Amino acid sequence: MAKIIKKHWDITVAVGIGLFLTIAGIVGMLGMISLPSSVSAATTATATVNVQATVAETISITVSSSIMDLGILTDSTVSATSNNFTVKTNAGNGYTVTIKDTGSSTSPGLWKSSAPTNLIPSITATPLTAGSQGYGAQGTSTAMGIYSPYNVSGNNVGQLQITTQNFASSSSATAGAQATLTLKATISATTTAGAYSDNPLTLTAVGSF
Repeated sequence: MAKIIKKHWDITVAVGIGLFLTIAGIVGMLGMISLPSSVSAATTATATVNVQATVAETISITVSSSIMDLGILTDSTVSATSNNFTVKTNAGNGYTVTIKDTGSSTSPGLWKSSAPTNLIPSITATPLTAGSQGYGAQGTSTAMGIYSPYNVSGNNVGQLQITTQNFASSSSATAGAQATLTLKATISATTTAGAYSDNPLTLTAVGSF
């Protein structure tokens, strides 16, 4: 009887030792496995966009009057008329204002187109002298530089041309720069009577964008 009890005890001890070793092995393996201690939810997300825009090139020139009237020319005086022009542009490198005369279409000046035709020629004069035919321009401005031969005063004038000539310029953009164009003319005692014109006299603003 004692032998049977001892045999059962040995079996129980063996089984117990086996279970202990199995449990210890499982616990050791779990210790080797890295398990997350906690789980964090995402709280931010990022997206990017590219922003684009365009600023159009703009330039304009306006005059205070569409007519410049020299009135009745005489051989005893130098007649004059003035007109203001304004330039607006966003050209970063500034702009140039050009001037172009029509005259007789082949020669610059004040043209009488009806028979008998006649031309009061445009000339560079320092100065225009009453009693001698002549017609020319000058410019003044505090916002623009005036080109030669138009950067004169008094009765001095620069010759207009039927080809485009530089008249004024600036090296920067402007919200409204102003200059004054002045025309002067005189005649001789024998200048043919009649209506004279210079249509059109063209001012053009060219931007340096």
